[in-house]
Amino acid sequence: MLIRLVTNDAVHLAEVGGKAASLIRLSQGGFRVPDGVVLTTAFFAPWIPRIESHELWRSVISMVTNSRTRVPNLEERERLQQACDVVKEFAAGLPFEPEQRVVLDEIRTEFQQAKFAVRSSSPEEDLAGASFAGLYETVLNVTRETLDDAVRTCFQSCLDARVMLYKREMSFENLAPAIAVIVQRQVESVISGVAFSLNPLTNDFDEALINASWGLGEALVSGEITPDTVVVDKVTGAVIENRPGDKGGDRSTEVCLNAGQVDELTETVKRIESLYDEPVDVEWAICDDELHVLQARPITAYIPLAREIQTNPGEPRYLYMDGALTDGLTISGPISPITLDTFKWIYRLMFEYMLGVPGNEIDFDRAGFPFHGSRIYINLSMFLHLLGKGKAIAKQAESTNALMMEILLTCDLDRYRPEKPPEQFRILTLIRHAPRILWRSRTIFKWLLKPLRRKRFQTAYSETVAWFEAWVSQPVDYSETLGKAVREWNVQVGLTSMMSTAPALVYFIYMGTERVKRLIDARSPEQLALADSICRGYPDDQVVQMGLLMFDLSTLLPTREFDDLDVLLKKIGNRDLPETFLSTWDSFIEQFGCRGPLEMELANPGYGEEPLIALQQIAMIAAANQRFNPRDMQRQLIQERESAYEKLLTMLPRRKRRRLTHAYENILRYSGSRELIKHHMMQVNERIRQRLLRSADDFITTGRLDTRDQIFELTIADIDRGTQDPTFDLRAAAEVRGTPYRKLKAQVRHFPMAIDSRGRILRPERKHEDGALIGTGVSPGLVRGPVKILNDPFEKEVLAGDVLVAVTTDPGWTPLFINAAAVLLEIGGELQHGALVAREYGKPCVVGISDVTTRLRDGQTVEVDGTSGTVRIIETANIQPSGNLVSG
Repeated sequence: MLIRLVTNDAVHLAEVGGKAASLIRLSQGGFRVPDGVVLTTAFFAPWIPRIESHELWRSVISMVTNSRTRVPNLEERERLQQACDVVKEFAAGLPFEPEQRVVLDEIRTEFQQAKFAVRSSSPEEDLAGASFAGLYETVLNVTRETLDDAVRTCFQSCLDARVMLYKREMSFENLAPAIAVIVQRQVESVISGVAFSLNPLTNDFDEALINASWGLGEALVSGEITPDTVVVDKVTGAVIENRPGDKGGDRSTEVCLNAGQVDELTETVKRIESLYDEPVDVEWAICDDELHVLQARPITAYIPLAREIQTNPGEPRYLYMDGALTDGLTISGPISPITLDTFKWIYRLMFEYMLGVPGNEIDFDRAGFPFHGSRIYINLSMFLHLLGKGKAIAKQAESTNALMMEILLTCDLDRYRPEKPPEQFRILTLIRHAPRILWRSRTIFKWLLKPLRRKRFQTAYSETVAWFEAWVSQPVDYSETLGKAVREWNVQVGLTSMMSTAPALVYFIYMGTERVKRLIDARSPEQLALADSICRGYPDDQVVQMGLLMFDLSTLLPTREFDDLDVLLKKIGNRDLPETFLSTWDSFIEQFGCRGPLEMELANPGYGEEPLIALQQIAMIAAANQRFNPRDMQRQLIQERESAYEKLLTMLPRRKRRRLTHAYENILRYSGSRELIKHHMMQVNERIRQRLLRSADDFITTGRLDTRDQIFELTIADIDRGTQDPTFDLRAAAEVRGTPYRKLKAQVRHFPMAIDSRGRILRPERKHEDGALIGTGVSPGLVRGPVKILNDPFEKEVLAGDVLVAVTTDPGWTPLFINAAAVLLEIGGELQHGALVAREYGKPCVVGISDVTTRLRDGQTVEVDGTSGTVRIIETANIQPSGNLVSG
């Protein structure tokens, strides 16, 4: 029931919790930790069965597990809050058993007149990937008389609705209440604060950041004051910044720490980081000129970088752009080992075709495309000598990635230029290889010119696309190796793209929409608006069609049918619904069963495999009661497009009219190609996933894997070897590759667009106006609405009129756009999926707003101007008071 913080014995996380385990580890590591004890989880064991048998606790578990989305909606959260509050009141009335009272009296006797700091310590707290920071309670200034109440308060925090919601969000399977409580001698600190072993503002691994304030620091931890901020270079020890905070008005012009204390704190946090072998944040206090460590835990809200692409502290740094965030991929979270390996195979095929080098001989690190840390990076430093000041490539990035453009134009790239370019990318080396590359690329150039012969190319285009559809509909051959299948299937996508969809897309963009924009007078607002109208209103796009079908399905049944989706799915299987719905459903699954949210990740099922995902999104549309009809909007946009074309013809000089007509014809002719390459890739991905799941089932049957999910933690070579060699340990291979992936998945929601080899995140130096955010407008319109921030399309429901805010989107987000009044994205451009769908649904869209998901909060009212790219904050969200306790 009771364990001392100062002990040489091994302790178990399940009995002392994460916070206490960390304090014991620090004490054993030689750090000065305040004396104290831990009331273990066994101390509270008598109360747990009584809570779990409470009817309302069972309803709490039901509410958390049965929510359609990972983050329940406001009504569900309010019901959960009410139920948890009742359970906490019930827990407050539970009496201490005699054996519990003996332990508490022992603590009072040992510590006599000391004041206590009483802290909760959950077995799930302070773990890498799940910190629970701020959710469990700490009570300060506890006396012998108030000790019982403080212990009870900390115990009750494990029943809090915020804890249950966090567990739901982090996909915790065990929702049972469990807690330990630390009772420490309170340090009567003169100065206290928090130190980070990396700079949390920039993610720089070589900088420590220290926050400091006078006194105990409860106001600092609860966010009530602005502390002093000191940033230190960990390599040289130099102070980069020392900024006084207001400290609640207490000696606000003075800094708390002198130079010696800054040095001691920096060295201490470096030692703790070394002990934990990962970045940490440390709560500390200074009393009688002695530094005490109150708490240390792994930093979970940072972006790790694979050691293979890190440089050593103090060495020149490389700059990496994240290739997985480029248009076409848009995967902002960790990529599974099998998906990353599949991308690597695709890159091998491209290099093999262009260079004539066998794919298995390609060294991607040396080629400037390192595949590490569940990401596809581009080592931009290797190419900076070819890019000049970066303006040319920034211009190319403008239409697909406005954030990358801003980074290239505003950030200091010179610090990332190597003194000498890599040998393989020197000008003379490239010139020597250019003839071979151009010769091997001659077929690509030939096909890019094919659309000049319009009728012949249109025929070839239609025949090639039809051939691909027939080929991809054939049954999967399970007899050939996975490696051979992945290679051959992606070759078919590449050939189809080269012979049809890629030339069509090039002409749609450069000889279509971009040409229209070049023909107008950019100084004329009227001509700009007409050109914009000409470039939208094309419903034949694959993703737009998918959204329209999902809208149709939402209108073909009474809304009540969507109340119980499991029942609805059974009715679909039994064909027990109106024929109009069933035939539309069949058409939707046939055309778009390979698509789905986060679809580029092979570990995620599509609509065809998991139709419940589609029904969840259709139910969300149905709940809006047709407040927005995308079919009507498409008809309106088509009329506006045709009128705009006719009007612009009358405004242009004769020499430009013919060119406008040709450009408009190209747009009409090839608008359906916009998402067709991606669609073909998804059709092949569906086949690959079928192969993977068949292999997983075979391995499970023979006892070599435990779950289907493990197959996604292997590589193609692993699976083929496992198929051919029964002695190959697939379970061990999955554990080796899957452990770092799972850790990243728990820790990182979104990777940044640009990061250097010491973890520093580059952000554009764009200045925002007071009360406004500035981005790039990619779909016109002006609306107001409440902010709804989503980290993935499953997280929350988007209600009619919400302003959808996300890092990036893929086609699986399309149904959410129907309810949204406007869309705000960190990553995207005019040609990216999010902008395309927003334009075709007539929704304002602004992209390229760095850290938009952290700059805004759910519930804020904003005004979105999709023409100017401005987002004005009209009303702040309501924030619930934190109360008198210190969260920790």
